[in-house]
Amino acid sequence: MSQVSPRMIARLTRLASTHRLAHRHPFSTSARRPLMSTTGFTETQLTVREAVAQVCSGFPNTYWQERDQNEQDPKEFHAALARDGWLGIALPESLGGSGLGISEATMMMQTIAESGAGMAGAQSIHANVYATQPLAKFGSTAQLESTIPKIISGEWRVCFGVTEPNAGLDTLRLSTRAVKQSDGSYKVTGQKIWITCAQVASKMILLARTTPLGEVKKPSEGLSLFCIDLDRTRPGLELRRIKKMGGRAVDANEVFFDNYSIDADSLIGEEGQGFKIILHGMNAERCLLAGEALGLGYAALGKAATYARERNVFKRPIGQNQGIAHPLAEVYMQLEAAKLATYHAARLYDSSKTDKMVRQDAVGVACNSAKYLAAEAAFSACERAVLTHGGMGYAVEYDVERFFRECLVPRIAPVSREMILNYISEKVLDLPRSY
Repeated sequence: MSQVSPRMIARLTRLASTHRLAHRHPFSTSARRPLMSTTGFTETQLTVREAVAQVCSGFPNTYWQERDQNEQDPKEFHAALARDGWLGIALPESLGGSGLGISEATMMMQTIAESGAGMAGAQSIHANVYATQPLAKFGSTAQLESTIPKIISGEWRVCFGVTEPNAGLDTLRLSTRAVKQSDGSYKVTGQKIWITCAQVASKMILLARTTPLGEVKKPSEGLSLFCIDLDRTRPGLELRRIKKMGGRAVDANEVFFDNYSIDADSLIGEEGQGFKIILHGMNAERCLLAGEALGLGYAALGKAATYARERNVFKRPIGQNQGIAHPLAEVYMQLEAAKLATYHAARLYDSSKTDKMVRQDAVGVACNSAKYLAAEAAFSACERAVLTHGGMGYAVEYDVERFFRECLVPRIAPVSREMILNYISEKVLDLPRSY
């Protein structure tokens, strides 16, 4: 069966809209009833789900077990998705992308995680999807023409350089400096941390301060965004891999800059406007993370339900016991509720680009809420999957221990659950700001 690219899906969607076609595109990876209810999704979302699942079917759980144990980058998986253009799913067609929305990109990320790839599989392409959004919107023609096609083709991989060890979630007080030189280039000095895929990335979307904090009226001013080369042969750059609990197939790093030289044309948009520019990608990332969490949760729940049907103790399947069945049923409902919140948020995000009636504060509330709910549902599902398996839940071959280790990621990143609660308290309930 030939692969279906996202650009083909976009064309099929336009054709279906024009002719009001009601039938599904005739390809599927499985005849079994899916665990997640697909009622209410668009034709395009369902087609993305099936096409991406077809690609993922070439990478079984044993592939991800091996990559996790050996801390080995899943380059074959990245290449397979790039080959059919999936890395450009939410980029404009004018730049070689597919012109689909965050709704479809969220479905892609959920399908990847749900396939058994988990958070590691999703994180291997995560930055390529969301970190390119600010670049696509604010980048110069030269930047777009030289960078975006190579990202979509998979020749270049991307990482996102924002988080710092001393600033944490207080992004406005990051201390990495980019000092402009007489020739227009910049010298970067500072440290970033928890930078995913920096070991394999060719480009970094870097947020750095170009005007000292003490010289600006607002902390949000004086930050600039750059698309820089990660040139390991150039002096002033050091990468240190961080040993971590989960998602070991993708690297996480400390990145040190010491008067690292970057070109003048690496600046994205206007100098000093970097924080406003990255806001363009933050809500998109929350949708993608929510989708990834959902995928992980459904994968864990599917494993648990299968084991509960097949495992016999005291001459009966353990799933016959309400002590096993009821918690799994509860987890299912939590995932379904989070699913509705996630795709509502993604739909608002996409609609806000053309519908002025969709307010950005409503988009922010929806995207943060979706990320929170999906992360919590995924945690419940992964924990329950391990407990359902009992002792075997601790065994690598059953996968649920890997899922459980990875389910903490969407609870922590890119913003913690507590900061989301702060945000909702302030923006929705009009309570005093606590930080």
